[in-house]
Amino acid sequence: MKKTLFSVGCMVGLVLSLALPVAAQGTKEKKKPNDRTVRVIMGWAFAAVPETVKRNGKEVKLDRENPKDFYIPVKDARRVIRASMRSANAGACDLKKLEIQNFKKMMSGEKALGKWSPNQIIFIKHLHIATGLVIAGKFTAGKEADKKDDGSADGSNKYKCSAEERERVQASIETYLKQPVKIQ
Repeated sequence: MKKTLFSVGCMVGLVLSLALPVAAQGTKEKKKPNDRTVRVIMGWAFAAVPETVKRNGKEVKLDRENPKDFYIPVKDARRVIRASMRSANAGACDLKKLEIQNFKKMMSGEKALGKWSPNQIIFIKHLHIATGLVIAGKFTAGKEADKKDDGSADGSNKYKCSAEERERVQASIETYLKQPVKIQ
């Protein structure tokens, strides 16, 4: 995927909108990220869905003609994106184990809902991965994105979080991991 000035600008804007502290948004809780941002990330995640996947040990070609077979409602995608934001923060703070545990908990929760098709489960995985890569400035599509099966980002992180931030991220994910899986 070629990076154009426009796509780089969009990524920078998206990263900044995701990185804004909740406190700066005022006392009234807003949807974070907003619907437009969620839809943009969903589009990038769909671009990262591979042509083929392995199911039960067999290579299966995915019919990508209709994105609606993959997409999930914005409300649900926002939940996945928030989980990915936690994972990205864990990766930035070198909390690899918590990063992967957060991803696995999110995936098991989505599967437990029992409302997603196999294609939507693949999309949810790629939505999580794409969000983390966008936040880290490392988004790619296609086969490179498919190699990220455990929800983790690259280890080449230039950002170093403070001890306080590391503790906050760790506490946030540990709290999430203790929560029971919510079936809607």
